[in-house]
Formats: sequence, structure tokens, C-alpha cells
Amino acid sequence: MQLKQISRILVQFSPYTGQARSAREFLARVSSRPAQASNPECTVQTNLRVKGDPFIEIEFDNKQMTRIDTAGLNIQQILEQVQSQAEEMDTMQKLKAAGFGSQKLDSSWHQKLGKDSVSVGKVEHVPRQA
Repeated sequence: MQLKQISRILVQFSPYTGQARSAREFLARVSSRPAQASNPECTVQTNLRVKGDPFIEIEFDNKQMTRIDTAGLNIQQILEQVQSQAEEMDTMQKLKAAGFGSQKLDSSWHQKLGKDSVSVGKVEHVPRQA
């Protein structure tokens, strides 16, 4: 797991519940040597509680905070959320360095779908006419 764009991670869970499995696995992955080598500046903290739902708080380099309630998620879902946000921030940083940071980039295709649209619909292959 890459910790690029992440400055701090807090993992909170109760070791006595089965709901904490994905939080514990996430903690193991972000504490591993390869993950720590990807960003030595990232601090990983653990808070063990007797009661309460497990969650992960992530602070990114731009000071944006994200909280993920992990009780109903598996490790793959958690990793996808974290990586998606980190990649988005990395892209925004690269765009800003290229001089596009103050502009909002949006495509007309995205506007036609609507912001709440999840699916683009049915895709059909139409053979080329000879």
C-alpha cells in the first residue's frame, strides 16, 4: 500500500469484536515496511477501545480529513476508498504544478450524465460499414 499524499492515519477499534477485522488488517498493511517506506513522514496511530464502532481517520497532506467507518467494509473496499482519494489529490497537485490549479475541470460528458449518475448506460458495439 502506498501512503503517498497521507500525513497521518488513526485506526480505532475494539479488539474484542468481530467488526474490527478490516480495521486491524488495514493497520497491519499501513504499518508494514513497504508502506512506511513509501512515505516515512506518515504517522500511524492506534486507539484501542472497549466499546464503539471501528473507524479510520486519514489526514492528507493538504489537511483534508476523511473518516471511514469500517464495521461493514472489507479490506479491499477500505483500500479502494483510500487509494482513490490519494490518487485524486496527487492528480490535483500535478495539475496545480502545471498551472491548472485555479480552474475547475469538468467535461460536458460528465454534465450530461448528471452528478448523481452512477452508470453510463448500455454500451453496444456497432460494426463499421464497408
